[in-house]
Amino acid sequence: MNILTSHRFTQISLVVGDFLGVLAGYRLAWAIYFQFGIRYEDVGEAAPSFEFYMAIALVILPLYWLLFKLHGLYRFRLNLSLLEVLPQIFSAITEASLMLLALTIFIFPPTHYSRNVIVISWVCVIFSVSLLRLLIYMLQKSGRRHGRYAKNTLVLGAGTVGVSCARKLIRNPELGLNFVGFLDEKPSGQARELGSYPVYQDYSKLEEVLEEQGIQHMVVAFSRDRHDKTVELMERCFPYGVDFTIVPRLYELFSDRVGVEHIRGLPVVGLQRSNISGLQGFVKRGMDIVISLLLLVLLSPVLLLTALAIKIDSRGPLLYRQTRLGKNEKPFEMLKFRSMRKGSDREAQGWTTAGDARRTRVGRVIRPLAIDELPQLINVIQGDMSLVGPRPEQPDHARKFSRRIPSYSSRHRVRPGLTGWAQINGLRGDTDISERAEYDIYYIENWSPWFDVKIMLKTLIAFVKRDA
Repeated sequence: MNILTSHRFTQISLVVGDFLGVLAGYRLAWAIYFQFGIRYEDVGEAAPSFEFYMAIALVILPLYWLLFKLHGLYRFRLNLSLLEVLPQIFSAITEASLMLLALTIFIFPPTHYSRNVIVISWVCVIFSVSLLRLLIYMLQKSGRRHGRYAKNTLVLGAGTVGVSCARKLIRNPELGLNFVGFLDEKPSGQARELGSYPVYQDYSKLEEVLEEQGIQHMVVAFSRDRHDKTVELMERCFPYGVDFTIVPRLYELFSDRVGVEHIRGLPVVGLQRSNISGLQGFVKRGMDIVISLLLLVLLSPVLLLTALAIKIDSRGPLLYRQTRLGKNEKPFEMLKFRSMRKGSDREAQGWTTAGDARRTRVGRVIRPLAIDELPQLINVIQGDMSLVGPRPEQPDHARKFSRRIPSYSSRHRVRPGLTGWAQINGLRGDTDISERAEYDIYYIENWSPWFDVKIMLKTLIAFVKRDA
């Protein structure tokens, strides 16, 4: 395999980038402390040389590499996102800084190695490593979109789950898995919906397919094959260096909190359902109130100008109120700046389109920018909504969706949000509701304060790019 397209090259680029980030962080910390106005505290002693600090940094590079590896920062990742790995970067660098601080206390006197430089370098290294990681991820994602660094991928199972998985791979080339086709003796008719992708039904020619298509990865989705047949097919792939991603049974119930344990040699997967209540609920509610109040203050000029423009532009109320379902399916009045002509309320029960004739002149400006959604910050402060969560639906829509999708009602375990995991993944408005529900439930099952922060940051990035 060409090294430029291999996972090994990706790993090497990350290791080199991390090493450069550590060295750059130490260089910046030394400059901040000794060159930019912070004086050396020990009177009568010259500041330790830059070379001395860099020598220490070079010596401890293996420690950083080991901690980064232990935190999973060099494993193959489908999602190349700095926000996904930032907690691990923070933890690894914090641990390395604490170890270095402990070592210097016992090895060097304060006049030889400033403890303050270690504290400053902790911040600087986090910044420089994160910046270089962001650059590397951007280059790798660009390469994946253009067919480089991607693994040719076969999906075992051409049923509902297999076809859904294939669609996601086709839509998201930045995942680095280039969908080649299906492997299934008895494929469903859904496989034909994807167009010209082949379905390999003759298992006796598996090795031939692996060689001809250069298969490097296989996604094991549900198929009609017996368990022993699936195991046999996977074992036949091992000599060809194929690695696997397995969609587990009962995957709808899975979250990131799964853990693999063993019962006398038998691997079992433990599931832990998320429950945003108690301390978790208190933290989330606290974040909602503090950030919403801050946003209301910062955005007050925008809110005032929008209100003035609406009143000048057309007759009617300033705010549009619509009944939506909140936590535990409790109805509440969701607020928006009015963006349609007076009298269009009854017609606004469905989703609007970009060229909707009912929009006012101001509405055509504020809708694409999502400014009409800003009054929902009041809903957040009142406790009807959260900053992050599943988007609230109208009662009629929610009842209809619940009949079609058994798990849909699980969305109402939490407060609805201004933005959500589904929305930042491009699922908003008139999109597939079952897929949106999957994303919403994934968010609920994997909630953490950092997940909320990540979604808010991604929303901000999408807004800047005008993709929201």
